[in-house]
Amino acid sequence: MKKIILASIIGLSLTTASMASATNEVVPNLDKGTKSLDINGSYDANTALDYQFNLGAGFGYFFIDNLEVAVVTGWQSNSLSDTFELGAVVEYNIATGTPWVPFVQAGVLWAGTEVDDDVFNDANDMDADAWLGRFGGGVKYFFRNDIALSLDLKYDIASEHIYSDDQGNMEDDNLTAGIGLRFYFD
Repeated sequence: MKKIILASIIGLSLTTASMASATNEVVPNLDKGTKSLDINGSYDANTALDYQFNLGAGFGYFFIDNLEVAVVTGWQSNSLSDTFELGAVVEYNIATGTPWVPFVQAGVLWAGTEVDDDVFNDANDMDADAWLGRFGGGVKYFFRNDIALSLDLKYDIASEHIYSDDQGNMEDDNLTAGIGLRFYFD
């Protein structure tokens, strides 16, 4: 039921934005020299680990048209573990001449995981840390030239087992989907 409500809200927002932008021509601001601020996340209350919460942020700079390099940070949490991440990604935006802009990204991040201390008794240190390779993509919808709603999918592959799965086991890869807001400014 919650997924139906969320999908309805997103659909209504996109429809309203499409009608509002139909009167004004939106030209996404993805030019060289543009800076960006990204806030994204997701929440799933229907997992074997009670919940899955993801929150991320990033600050980027366009070195050439449509190509952005960004510093990113994030936090993933469930009832078994918390994972913190910091790194950099390169994102290429595919200009379509419309408010819809698909994108692909790749990056390198460092992540540290703190597993519930009822399971592992070391409250003073991260239980595991690793380097990550991140690959992802998605689509942005520009409401205005400088504000976009983004839907994305990210796949992380780690050098160590730092992600908890639905059975409570630790794995070295993770797939997340998210929704976010992106702001662009000169």
